[in-house]
Formats: sequence, C-alpha cells, structure tokens
Amino acid sequence: MKQKLGTQMSAGFALIALISIFLVSIFSNILINGQFEKYAQNQQEKFSENLAEGLSLQYDSRADGWNVDYIHGVGMYALNDGYIMKVYDKDSKIVWDAQNHDMARCHQVMDTIRARMEKVRPGLKGDFAAHRYNLHQNNSSVGYVDISYYGPYFLNENDFRFLDSLNHILFVIGILSVLGAAMAGTVFARRISRPIARTTQITKEISEGNYEIRFKSQIGTSELRALTQAVNQMAESLESQEKLRKRLTTDVAHELRTPLANVSSHLEAILEGVWKPTPERLQGCYDEIQRISQLVSDLEGLSQAEKEYAALEKEPVELLTLAHTVHDSFEQELALKNLSCCVTGDVCTVYADAKRIRQILDNLLSNAIKYSYECGKIRISIHDSGESGMLEVEDEGIGISQEEIPLIFERFYRTDKSRSRKTGGTGIGLTIVKSLVQAHGGTVKVESEVSQGSRFTVILPKGEDYE
Repeated sequence: MKQKLGTQMSAGFALIALISIFLVSIFSNILINGQFEKYAQNQQEKFSENLAEGLSLQYDSRADGWNVDYIHGVGMYALNDGYIMKVYDKDSKIVWDAQNHDMARCHQVMDTIRARMEKVRPGLKGDFAAHRYNLHQNNSSVGYVDISYYGPYFLNENDFRFLDSLNHILFVIGILSVLGAAMAGTVFARRISRPIARTTQITKEISEGNYEIRFKSQIGTSELRALTQAVNQMAESLESQEKLRKRLTTDVAHELRTPLANVSSHLEAILEGVWKPTPERLQGCYDEIQRISQLVSDLEGLSQAEKEYAALEKEPVELLTLAHTVHDSFEQELALKNLSCCVTGDVCTVYADAKRIRQILDNLLSNAIKYSYECGKIRISIHDSGESGMLEVEDEGIGISQEEIPLIFERFYRTDKSRSRKTGGTGIGLTIVKSLVQAHGGTVKVESEVSQGSRFTVILPKGEDYE
C-alpha cells in the first residue's frame, strides 16, 4: 500500500530521532559509565590516602602510643564502606586489625561487594587487594597501614541508584524526543505535502484541458515556490498556445473562405451559362487560387521556421553584401511606389543559415514597402557590435500603434482591421521572421509611431569562429 508523503515524512522524522536517541543513549551510557568508573577508582584511592593521613595523627610520640579507640572507630566506619584496615606500628606490630576484631563482619562485607559487582559488572573480574600506606609524623615514619578494598573499583548502592536514575532520565528524554520529532515531522510534512498535492491536482486538471487554473497560495520554501511558479507558467503557456491554436483555426478558415467563395461563385456562374469563360474571369479565378496557394506556402514556411530543432545549414554570411542583394531583388517593387532605399553600415560576418537570413531580410523589406507612403524612404543598416551582428530596416510609412506592437509577431495579425490584402498579405511574414531569428539564437524588436514609420532591429550572434 502506497503511503502519503506526509505519513512517510512523519515516520521518517520519528525513525531518525529514534535512531539518534538510541545511539546517543548508548554512547552516553558508555561514556558516563567509563568516566564514573574512573571517578570511583580515584575516590577509592583518595579515601585510602585520607584514612592513612588521619591515622598518622593518632600516634602520640611523647607517650610512644596509639589512640586505639579512635583507630577502632575509623576502622569500623571504613569497613561499612568496603575498606578493611590493618594498622602496624614502626616495629611492624599490629596496632589494630579489622579482621581480628570482627572476622564475620569483614567476610560479610567482602562477600556482599563481590556478589554485587559480579552481578552488575560480570566481566570486570575484580577482587579485594591490599594497598600499603606509610604513616608519617614530623617527617619520620611511625608505622604503616594495609587497606584492602575491591579493585579496580567498586560501586555502592548510592552509586548504582545514581546510574539507574541517569539511565531512566536518558530513556524519558529519548521518548519525549521521538514524540517531538514525530510532531515536528507532521508539521513540516504538511507544509511540504500540501502544496505538492495541490500542484499534482493542478497538473492533472491541466492535462484534462483546464488551462485557466493557477496555484495562488504563498509558499515560504523556495524550491516549492519555484515548482508552483513553473506549473503556473506552464499553464499560462498552454493556455496561450490553446488560444493561438483556436485562433489559427479561425484565421485559416477566414483566409480560405473568401477566395474559395469567389472561385466557387465564378465557376458556378460560368457552368450555368450566366457568364462566359472570358480570359479576364478565368484570370480572376486563377488569382484567387494563387491567394490560397500563397497562404498554404506561408503556413508551410511558418511550420518549417517554428521547428524547435530545425537543422540550420550554417556558414559564414556577410550581412552587408546580403543586404545589397536583397535590395537589388526588390527594385521593381520599390519603383512601383517611387520609393528610395539605401543600404549602409559595416562589413559584418555571422555564422548562420544564408537562406534563412535572406528570408528575414526579404520579409522585413517587403513589409516596409507595403506600409510605406508613395515617394517615401527606406533604410537598411548593418552594424558590427563585436559579439553580434545587427541589421535594421527602417521606413517612413503608416507606423504601428503602441497597443499593436506586442501583437504584430503573432500569426495572421495585420494592423489593418478590415484585413484587406492590398497591403497586409497573410499576416504570417513577421511570425516567420521572429521564429527564424530565435532559431539562430537572436532577438528581434520593433520601434514605431503611427504615421511616422517603423524600425525593425534584428540582432544575431556571430557564432563559431566569429566572436
């Protein structure tokens, strides 16, 4: 059964916390026990040294005797803590011996300590051992004491209670940490899983054709915000493409309807004998068919230009020479409107598809001629900016309003609202220009004012070996 992201993240947080606390508890327990054992061993040594120092003070040098009663009290007190004393004078005679005084008590203490340590530290393999300390007074030896205790260390009941309490505290902290991690994981999982789930729902609706849906919630995580923004951009792009597709269908139907209706009505009149098939009428039908052929040709050119990975046959192209060639091919069209056209600029070579660059210049110059007033001027300029080549086509024609400038590169868009073909063509030329420029990795922009003319600027990267 597949689990939700939130459940997996909550479980993951809890598992990570559990493993972390488990490892921390183990290492903490090992470290604390090791340090506590060293502490216990040091305390045994210090306690024995303190006993010896206290016993040294119980010798009376003037009377040459020992305070046996005090030694007895200290010895019995030490016996209860697991220390068995045997005190000697400087002649090695026994002053006081815990085992001689209370043999049964000594064996009971020793057996109790051995049993306790074997139970809680079975691998320690310790036992009682005697440690000798010299007794000094006024820098002279007055005797010595043998103190036997369990080694290398032993722990009393208070020590074990302390360690047990510490382990219980670590256990409780571990449980609380796991619960806290699970709660934190749940909170974080919801913050992450909810936008992901919403994004999944949105992408599903987009796949079903709902391109108007958007992700509107604000998200604090940068990666998730980037994801939702990408989905919104995808939806906007698909919505735009869908609108273009619908408009393309409408525009193509509109473009074909008029010439087909004209041809149909003319041929019908000729077939019914209403009109005679004169050369003029047949020429009219031929012209309408040519309009349809031109539209189909333009659509094929647009399809080729918009292929994302269209193979460009790149070679060194000298833009200034190409501009002169294009100018010469339009001499007749320029003469029909009494237009003057000059080509100026720098010698600039780019690595590009010569046929496609020629097509870009053809379309731009053709547009400039169509939208120029009689006896106007057109200028073609070539500039070398170092890393790229720039070509400009400028006219003094009817211009484009600011509202229409963002639309002129779209399919079938023409600035003449009546859609007259006397000037506007099919409305695909600039779309082809933009597609070809983008295929070369370049950019195209337009500056225009109504009745003042337009200037189209194309920037092309120089490409291989021409930087």
